[in-house]
This record gives sequence, structure tokens and C-alpha cells, in this order.
Amino acid sequence: MRRLLPLILLLTVSQAQLLKLNRATFDEIAGLPITIEQAELLYDYVVYQGPVTTVYQLTEIPGFDSQLLEVLKPLVSLELPELTRFGSRLQDSYRKVEDWTSEEGANEGLIEVWLDRLAEPLNVNDATYDDLMALQNVSPVDAVAVIKRQQEGSIDYPRALRGAIGLSYYGYRNMADFFLYGEDESRKGYHFWYNTTYKTVPSTMSFDSEVGAVEPLGEHPGDLQHKLAASFGKHWKFGLSYHRHMGETDRALKLANTKSALIYRNFSLGQVKFDRIILGNFSATMGQGVVFESTDFFSPRRSGYGWSRRVVGVFSDLSKSYEYALQGAAVQGSVGNLQAFGFISTRERDAVLNADSTISTMITLYPRTNYGYNDLDNDGKRDLLTNPLLDVVTEVTYGGNFRYTFKPGMILGLSTYESLYDKVIDPQVQRTVISAADEGKFLTSIGNTADTEIAAMYASEAESPIWSDAKALRRVFGLDFTAVIKNLALQGEYGILDKDGIIGQFSNDPRALVLSAYLQFNSLNFLVVYRDYDLDYDNPYQRSFSNYQRYKGTIFEDTFYLEDAIYGFLYTGAAQPQAERGVYVYSRYQFHRQFVLTSDFDTWTRVADNARYLRTVVRLQYRPAFNYRFNIRQKWQMRGAHNKLDPSAFYARETIVRAQLRLSRYDNIELLYIQSFVDFTNRRRLSIDPLSGTAPAIVGSAGTGSEGLGFRMNHNFTDRMKIMGQVLMYNGFIWNFEDTDFQVFDSGGSDALRWWVAIFSRLGDNWAIRVKWTTDSGQLVTNYAFPKADAEANIRTLNNGLATRTESSDIRIQVDYAF
Repeated sequence: MRRLLPLILLLTVSQAQLLKLNRATFDEIAGLPITIEQAELLYDYVVYQGPVTTVYQLTEIPGFDSQLLEVLKPLVSLELPELTRFGSRLQDSYRKVEDWTSEEGANEGLIEVWLDRLAEPLNVNDATYDDLMALQNVSPVDAVAVIKRQQEGSIDYPRALRGAIGLSYYGYRNMADFFLYGEDESRKGYHFWYNTTYKTVPSTMSFDSEVGAVEPLGEHPGDLQHKLAASFGKHWKFGLSYHRHMGETDRALKLANTKSALIYRNFSLGQVKFDRIILGNFSATMGQGVVFESTDFFSPRRSGYGWSRRVVGVFSDLSKSYEYALQGAAVQGSVGNLQAFGFISTRERDAVLNADSTISTMITLYPRTNYGYNDLDNDGKRDLLTNPLLDVVTEVTYGGNFRYTFKPGMILGLSTYESLYDKVIDPQVQRTVISAADEGKFLTSIGNTADTEIAAMYASEAESPIWSDAKALRRVFGLDFTAVIKNLALQGEYGILDKDGIIGQFSNDPRALVLSAYLQFNSLNFLVVYRDYDLDYDNPYQRSFSNYQRYKGTIFEDTFYLEDAIYGFLYTGAAQPQAERGVYVYSRYQFHRQFVLTSDFDTWTRVADNARYLRTVVRLQYRPAFNYRFNIRQKWQMRGAHNKLDPSAFYARETIVRAQLRLSRYDNIELLYIQSFVDFTNRRRLSIDPLSGTAPAIVGSAGTGSEGLGFRMNHNFTDRMKIMGQVLMYNGFIWNFEDTDFQVFDSGGSDALRWWVAIFSRLGDNWAIRVKWTTDSGQLVTNYAFPKADAEANIRTLNNGLATRTESSDIRIQVDYAF
């Protein structure tokens, strides 16, 4: 051993004298026995394509041959730069992080939760049921499997976690990045995250073709967002955000669009364990969303499983939600098996103001403005609304949720909230919203058979001993449960809207019910959801499962009947589910190593008019080899007719085929083909030329089709820089995922070309930037008209005055910083 000590010491000294190439400055590299030109090339390679993990990578540099490598080998060390534990985890999981930071819609508020878990991972032995259920694609069966494994003994390594009885491979993969198996020192440190995004495209409401994007009032200025979150050790956290909607020009809204939150968390007082105390802006979710969930965004078929997370509790809120955002104080904690949270919020709401200073209903606007679409005086400027919409009513909301866990996976919960308003709620839709000339079309138009949903709007005039300014109130109660039995998870929630204001008498009050069953195997799972909502269950905080949002099929969709088209946001901005009664079935089955089959089947009745709907989607993935994937998605959807003369019936089908080749270093190329068709009920007024009254119209009325053909590529120059792009030729109505955006667009009947390119680069370990440019250009659209003389001859005549061309471009810039 004594003879080895000098050799060990010599090796240690020589290693210390080696140039650490991955950390070296240019001057240090220039000190090597190479030319200045070679030093510049080597420095650029390390900075822009590093880190260098093997010396043979240097042969990619022009002029670096084997002889030069032999010279450099004894002089350099390829030791990787030291990273903090958080920095290392951030780098390892950055493909997830870059998707999270672009998230919009109902899941946006959970980004902070996921980033917290990544920055401050928990010991898996301390994880609670709620901690596990906060993660995407973790089912109640998976969460209970981990809790039971904790009770069997300490989980000291990943294989012990994977061995938990009942934990699926999919669930394990999605929770592995968020937990450690020992004490984590990062929880004692300081972490910071900042995000800014600028874009000239409207915000995405949901990743679904049936919701799409909100129509903006104007394109400039663009949509601007800043988010900042910082944690100080184990207990303190602070968040700040600012968001300006696209086209929002009112400077007075700057302060109103700012959110902030101060959180003190993870502490105990005696037997009471506090998860968090929040002052400022926060979000709250109860049960299955029947009673309460505070988000501005509607998400179709949001079951709480898979990617559509719904996490019970209160959390700080830096999201884009404004209309239903909460501001005040919230607390969440537990005593033994009893978990509870409560909150109180005071905030001004946008609402439709009546002439008598009452309000008809609340409204979500994008952008927020008191100027409508009308320009009655033709001065090129939008008219100021007679009755303002912004901040016209003050709402005081307080509520809470209590849950008792009998054993892992057996939970019973009680929920309630009450909102007080300083104005009477009196829906005067015909006088305030619908134009005077079209008031008679309300509840009578054959194309708006769901108007009864408007007629069922909530009304209230009441007082409260809690707030002397209260002139109306809304009170909701709920009961929810979770029962996990082996590989079966049963969940449900029952809500009652106390419409008569008498606590304890619920016989005449409207109700809502959601029940679900989830059966999980390793290669097969089933989900069944049943919902039943009364027509007059008008709860503005309801976000439970449904296919359509409230007021679909009503006069609010036909903005030309309204006093001003801005009132169309009563439908397009609605986050409440429509009153539906139906059953949804989802399944995923990997019946062969190369095949995965998923299917959605949904059949429901719209309560407003008893219209029957059917929606089926089947997806098949075929993988002949690991890097080849073929995906086919087929959708059938229809609305049944009550009789042959019913004009509301339709039948739609859609086919999407994707062929993907996955290359090395996460590169891939993809071919895309889209074809769809919607078949409508024949209408004589559309199928007969109006000038002659007898000749058939050239345009026809059988239906409308769409078709698209596209090519997409993704190339990673390095682990830190990549370029993505797509070219799509299409005609008609198309939806598509574009990098981190979900877009819905329509060519207006002409052929169109849409292309986009995005560049993503990580500027060091902490900075990242993403830039995306999109252009959509359509061919010349020409309309044809019949002169009276040629009507019977059925000769098309070009009307040159109706020729139009559509073209648009938009940009998205996103910058992230984290440490």
C-alpha cells in the first residue's frame, strides 16, 4: 500500500493540472498547443455543441485529425460542469418543462405545482395521496398502490417503488421524476422561475377541435404574459404575474391584470399539519368540479384522468384566468385522517349590466373591454357600450371542503361555497343582450332550440348578515367520494344549487351528478363516466365533465341577433358545462407489442331541447419497428333528428393519418393526411336558387368537407438547440398541434397553405428561448352570382367585386429562466 501512495498522489496532481475542457475559457483553450484558429473552432464547438463526453467527438471539428487528438488527450479532462441538484434535474427533465411552460387552459394553474415538485422533490416515503394525484397520468389505483407500499416499509430505491402491488408501469414512469428516496437538500435552498411570452395569436381555450381559440376583438397589441415564482427554503414562496390579452389597449387594466401570491407552507402546530396558507391570488378545486373549480377555461370531456388533471385543494394562482380568479386568503391542512381547506375571496367581476343597474349574468371577455364590435357612426372606431361590462359587480365568495380518509383510497368529502353580490341578479336577456328587432326570435328560432338554457339562468335578490352590501347570493352544497378496490377506482360528486335560499330544504333545488369508474390493468384500462345536470343548475364555478359548454345551440351563438356582437362571449367565453345527461366510455388496450388501440364513445342528451348526440373516436397505433409509427384516428359524430323536418340534425366523420419516422437524437419526420365531412339536413332555402325559385343552386347544401396534407420535421442540432417546422396544404376547417400551440383554422372554402417554423435554444443551464413564426395564405376566393336572365339556363357569372384573398402571419416568443 505504501508503494502505491506516490503513484496515487502523482495521478491526482496530474489530473488537477489537466484543462477541464467543458468549463474552459477561450484564453485557457488558446493555451493548448494548437493554433488560434483551431482554438476558436474548439471553443465554439464546446459552447454550442457541448458538453464533450469523448475526445473522439473532436474529429467533427474541421482540421482535428487523429494526430492532433493524440496531442490533446494527455492535456485535457472531459469532466462535466458541476450542477446543483435542481439544475441537474431541470436539465434531465427539460423536455417536460418546455411543454409545461407553454401550457394554457384548464391545466395552466398546475404548472407551478409540477415545477415545485421538480425543483423541490419529495421523499417518496413522505408523499401523500394528494401529492401523487397532482401528477399527470397517475390514477387513483396507482396512488393507493404507493401509499400501501409505504405502509409495508421504507422505499429506499426505484426498484422498490416499481414493485408496489397495483402500480402500473405508466403510473410509475410519470411519477419517477418527482420523487427521491432520501432527504433532499434542495428544499433548504432558494429557487426562482421566470417566464415571459408574447404572441399575436389568440389564447387556446382547450386542446379540442370543438372549442378552439377565442375570436379576438383586435390583433394589436399582442398577447403578453410575465410570470415569476420564487421559493425561499422549505416554507416561503412568492409568485407574481401580469397578463395582457390580445387586443387589450386600456391602460387602466394593467393593475387589474396583475396577480400575486404569498405562501407559507409545510409546517405543523401541535396535531394540525398545514399544507399551505395563501394570501393574494389562489385557485380552489373541490371533488369532481360539480360544486367548485376556479378557472376561466372550459375543457371538453375533462374526467380528471390522464392528461386532464383535477387536483383537489387550494394553490397559488398565476394563470391567465381573470373572471373566476380568487383573491383573498386560503388555508389547507389536516388532522389525522381529516383533510380540509377553506377560503374567502373578494373581487370585482365582469357582468352584463341592465339599464336598472341589476345584472343579467357574468361574462368572460377576451380581451376585456367596454367597447363593442359595433361602429354605428362609421368613424372607423368601435362604439362604447351603453352599459359597461368591466368590474360592474363585487363578489364575495367563501367556501370549504372537508374530506375524511377511512383507509387508503376510501375518501368521503363535503363541499360548500356561497357567493354574495352587491347587485341584484335579474336576467333581462331580451332587453339587454338581444337586439330590439330580433327579440321575437328568442325561444322561437328553429336554429336555436337550446334557448331554454338561457331562460333557466339563475336569478336572486337577497340579503346577508355577513355583508351589509349584499343584494343577491348563490349557495351550492356537494358530497363527493372516492373508493379504490384493488384495481378499480370509483368516484362521484353530487351537487345542489340552493335556488330558494332556504338551507335544509332541497326538494325543489336543481342538482348535478357525476359518477365514474376506472378499471386498470397493465395493458388495458377502462373509464366510464355518467353525468346528469339539471337545466337550471346554473353554477358559474361548475367545471365537471361534459362534451359542450353552456349556451351552445342558443341565440348567443348567432351574434347578428344580439345588441352587440361582443355579447357572443356569453357563449364563446363560457366555462360552465352544458346541461347534459349521458354516458362516456374510454378504453386503452395494447393487445400486441406493436399495436395500441384507444377508443372514446360518448352518447348524451342535451337537456335544453332533448337533442340526442353520439360521438365515437377510435385511434390505432401500429409500430412495426421502434422508430416507425403509424397512427390512424377516426371520428364519427352525429346529432339525431326528432323527425325528417328537423333542421338541427347532422352527421360528421373525420379521418387523420400520421406516419412518423423517429431518428437519432430525438429527430423525427412526419407525414399527415386529414379528411373530414359534415352532412347537414337539406334546407330548401339553400338548395334552390333564390332568383328563379326553381333552378338548383350551384353551391348546394348537402354538406361541407375538409382535406389537408402536411409534412413535419424536428431536428436537434444539439441537446440544447432544435428546430421544428411544418407545411400544410388544406381546404376547409382543420385543427392541428403546432409545436406547443393548438390551433383551429378555416380556409373559407378555398385552398390554403399554412406553414410554421419554431426554434428552441437553451442559453446555458438556466435560460431558454423559443421563437415560432406562422404564415397562412389562401388562394383567391371568387363568388358566383346568377343574373336574372340566365337563371333558368343555370349559367354561372363571375362577380369580380366579391373576389377576396386571405393571408395572415403571427409570431410567438417565449423566454424562460430558472435556477
